[in-house]
Amino acid sequence: MTAPRVALRNAALLCLVAACGGDPAAPETGSLALAVSGLPNGTSADVHVTGPDGFARDVAASATLSGLTPGGYVVTASVVMSGTQAYAPSPISQNIAVTDHGPSDAAVAYAPAYSAGGFNLRVDGVYLVQSVQTYGNGIPLVRDRDALMRVFVTANQVNAAAPAVRVRLYRDGSLIRTSVINAPAAATPQTANEGDLAASWNLVIDKADVQPHLGVLVDVDPGNAVDEGDEGDNEFPANGVPLPVDVRNTDAFAVRFVPVVTSGDGRMGNVTTGNMAQFVSGAMRVHPLAAYDAVVAQPYTTNANTTLQNDAGSWGTILAEIEAARVDAGDGRAWFGVVNPDYSSGIAGMGYIGLPSAIGWDKLPSASGVAAHEWGHNWGRQHAPCGDPANPDQNFPYSGGVTGVFGYDQLHQVVKLPTMHDLMGYCSSEWISDYTYLGVLNYRAQHPLSAAVGQAAQSALLVWGRIERGRVILEPAFRVYTRPSLPQTSGPYRIEGRAADGSSLLRLDFAPAEVADAPDAPRSFAFAVPLSSDRADRLATLTLAGEGRTATVSAAPQAAAVDVRSGAAGRVHLRWDAGRAPVVLVRDPGTGQVIAFARGGQADVVTSRSQLSLSVGDRVGGRDLRVTLPGR
Repeated sequence: MTAPRVALRNAALLCLVAACGGDPAAPETGSLALAVSGLPNGTSADVHVTGPDGFARDVAASATLSGLTPGGYVVTASVVMSGTQAYAPSPISQNIAVTDHGPSDAAVAYAPAYSAGGFNLRVDGVYLVQSVQTYGNGIPLVRDRDALMRVFVTANQVNAAAPAVRVRLYRDGSLIRTSVINAPAAATPQTANEGDLAASWNLVIDKADVQPHLGVLVDVDPGNAVDEGDEGDNEFPANGVPLPVDVRNTDAFAVRFVPVVTSGDGRMGNVTTGNMAQFVSGAMRVHPLAAYDAVVAQPYTTNANTTLQNDAGSWGTILAEIEAARVDAGDGRAWFGVVNPDYSSGIAGMGYIGLPSAIGWDKLPSASGVAAHEWGHNWGRQHAPCGDPANPDQNFPYSGGVTGVFGYDQLHQVVKLPTMHDLMGYCSSEWISDYTYLGVLNYRAQHPLSAAVGQAAQSALLVWGRIERGRVILEPAFRVYTRPSLPQTSGPYRIEGRAADGSSLLRLDFAPAEVADAPDAPRSFAFAVPLSSDRADRLATLTLAGEGRTATVSAAPQAAAVDVRSGAAGRVHLRWDAGRAPVVLVRDPGTGQVIAFARGGQADVVTSRSQLSLSVGDRVGGRDLRVTLPGR
């Protein structure tokens, strides 16, 4: 709105309100002369005018709109029908400036667009998507998860047709459900557009119907409400046989969250039964998962690094301890350690490629994306080539680490464009590519965590260590009672245990797992090797050898005594002779969970229990004892 025109150039123009018939301070207005042409007599135009202060007016024929507030106006026009003939407007949209200096002009010219005899509708494509899909419906779905069906109807000419679409679902060839989708817009597009939800006929398929042996049959304009020259191509597939939908069975994602305490500063990762769903939510949105089964473990205390630093070595040591604790548990779950670093920018997560252990920070909501990234590594995925990550996947199919195909976010009901970045890279605007999705789906099918639960627990030796910065590290071994965990394939490294007389008691060939998100590509391993008590009693040395490197540990001549004292805030102080036992395995006797690998002769452990079970390592086995905590 312009300011009132009250400054007059000379007194001769002044007049009184009574003489001039108005208020000289009243605001001026403008007008818009709209000319509509090209339509047959009796056919109304479909023109809509909007402007300042919420102005909106529908116009059916040429007209002048008066009393308009000066400003910018938008004139939009739509296709109209006259009998079987469609008329398309030009322009479809135009911007008009209305002033108080005189009338403004706009024109909409209609012209014939198509006639019924030459008009045709067809179903160009159909797919079901849960997080990512190709136009050819090439990405499998997972059972018991909702899916969005998108039907892409196209027309051969500009039109005002708004046909319905009928969807029929089949299972094992029998019809189970019929649905009708109303047109999403007043016209049918001439080309398929995956990037716009409003350009497709959409239907949410309930998870109860997303099951193996699903088939889909779709037809446009099932009631023949739209006159077409060819009614024979309205069905998809064209042969009238339901389109088979690949639906896969998947296990629920079983994960154990472990709050990690750094003993030097007492910081503990904030993960609880109340917020653990937030850590899983990112993975559930993108990965091929239908359900999860999450639990929160007792806190795990690390004193290998008394404070968590923003460096790969600090994170890598804690990750190795979490993996050893997971192998000791043999519970058939992935383990995810949650840490609470004192910085807000830097390393946020680390995980193994192909082993179900990872760690990440607790800074929600970003922690959810970090967890989804690290679990991708656990499921065999390397980095997508974006953001200069360590060890990028040389087989990633899309330049720049983008997703390459369209996706769909069920939570927010938005399309994800192919230009978004794959979550396995280091770039922002993350979603998942079809390449990563298929890789995760296939890996989980081939490596089910539930397979470990089917094995019987037995006497075993926990052997673990890592290869980093050109050296091999063989951690002290412990006798444990758990389900075996052995290498899936052979490799360039070997662990061999010998008796004092030199005879071999165990031999294990393996390839250590690569640690992702670490620039120097460290590798790690942890195995629970079945070993009877009599053979474990004879064990004198363990040797790790591979790629020209060797490390050997020998049994200590005498067991170390451990002094245990209660401290404040749930802390327990441990002291012992590190020369005899470099590491003491600390276990909750009630749950059996490893709650610390205490190192260096003195360590603090956080626990609310009144008793602890200790395995005092002698490097090749050690002894077990239970202690009652003073004052508890």
